[in-house]
Amino acid sequence: MPARVRPDEVTTVVHVLEAFRKLDPDLPIQYALSFMTIAQNEGISIGELAERLGIAQSSASRNVAALSRWHSFGKAGLDLVQAQEDPRERRRKIVTLTDNGRTFLEELRAIVSPREMRPAKSA
Repeated sequence: MPARVRPDEVTTVVHVLEAFRKLDPDLPIQYALSFMTIAQNEGISIGELAERLGIAQSSASRNVAALSRWHSFGKAGLDLVQAQEDPRERRRKIVTLTDNGRTFLEELRAIVSPREMRPAKSA
């Protein structure tokens, strides 16, 4: 018998998805998954991102572009991540969060773990 899903858990997931939808009402779930994977693995390469998500490297590159400052064709992106050339291997791009990306991640953390539920920080 499958475990029961608590209504508050479903509500939390809905709130997280709504936060992504506020960024862009038409945001594909693949962009959200890309953002979350980058947030969990800052400094990941586009190739590693593609591997973790099980998508083509070209798709991972497009996702990163959409999450970056400038999307394709000069269209503004979401400015949540930035890709920079790896100084040790110039063909490799390393992806990290921007300040906007860190702010958005904090918004998601507040949804998932409201302040009253977070463990107190040690001094």
